[in-house]
Amino acid sequence: MTNSNFDIADSFDLVDSSNFFTSQNFLSPYAFLTSSSVGRRYPESEHPYRSAFQRDRDRIIHCAAFRRMSEKMQVFTAEFGNYHRTRLTHTMEVVCISRTVGRVLGLNEDLIEAAALLHDIGHPPFGHCGESVLGMLLDGEGNFDHNLQALRIVEKLEHRYVDFPGLNLSRELLDGQLYKAVKSGTPLLEIQVVDVADSVAYDTHDVDDAMEVGLLNTEQLMQTALWKRSAMRVRSRWTNLSEVDFKQAVVHDLIDIQVSNILNAVRRRLIEYDIKTWEDAIKLPVLVLPDSEIAEQKKEMELFLLEHVYRHPKVMLFRNKITGWINKIFEYYMTNIDKLPKKYENVLQQESKRRAIADFIADMTDRSARLYASYLM
Repeated sequence: MTNSNFDIADSFDLVDSSNFFTSQNFLSPYAFLTSSSVGRRYPESEHPYRSAFQRDRDRIIHCAAFRRMSEKMQVFTAEFGNYHRTRLTHTMEVVCISRTVGRVLGLNEDLIEAAALLHDIGHPPFGHCGESVLGMLLDGEGNFDHNLQALRIVEKLEHRYVDFPGLNLSRELLDGQLYKAVKSGTPLLEIQVVDVADSVAYDTHDVDDAMEVGLLNTEQLMQTALWKRSAMRVRSRWTNLSEVDFKQAVVHDLIDIQVSNILNAVRRRLIEYDIKTWEDAIKLPVLVLPDSEIAEQKKEMELFLLEHVYRHPKVMLFRNKITGWINKIFEYYMTNIDKLPKKYENVLQQESKRRAIADFIADMTDRSARLYASYLM
């Protein structure tokens, strides 16, 4: 019979709460323990059944900026179809790859998951094109960087709690996001994992999306060593695959090749440098990287994507439209600043009109930016 007086909090009396989230039994000695966190800018009491990084994860998922990623492009917009990634689905794929790598290495998965969920939250509408336009509009006022914009969102622009501005995330998450912008120093291994997983995800899935929308074909991709390597592995395993099955099998293999290579390379480096603690790891150059051969092949593929996808005439034509839309919205609010939502008043008072308008535009989804621009034209 169930005890109707049972309270979930009672179950936590059965464990040593001081060690509940900091046990080293399942982590490598070089993993970052949650108990080692320097905490938050605004001190908070510990949660009874969620660790600090689990709380960070939940705060990110529940914030408005995270939801808006569902309607922000990765590379392609709705004009190209409905198969390709959005900024949100890309983020979830980075989470999956990051957690896989982190688990095999015995790292702190809660920190990894939170950092992966956070990493792209600062993207404006229309991806890197929108970022470039806002950068030009803010020239002389600090430019625009989506990695730094993520920090503005979680430290200043989100309003979800009465006790503090932003989300009040753990310092390790904020430092990890700052590393993505400045690439200075060496971050925790958990942050390195997210950084390399992001690279694996966008290289592979940009290829997948570009094939699906008809900008690339398998014959063109055979010019790249990494694709050719996976294609040969797939052909050696299966015969008589349809073109669709072949493409999907190679995409899957591309991820497997890169992740397996990264894991083997990291293990060798951890042994070579005799890494025993997370403090040892951050004294060295970044360790969570593929070996030199795969790194060169990834670089070749990225240059191939730049030439054949990101600068494809169809993509560039749409970039010109995007530039016009964002410029139009920006110009309107520069002469009608009183129309800017009240949410950005603090930015207007403490920083500048241009920065407040840029924050407003950066918050928009692709669809809302297009609707604003069409209304103004």
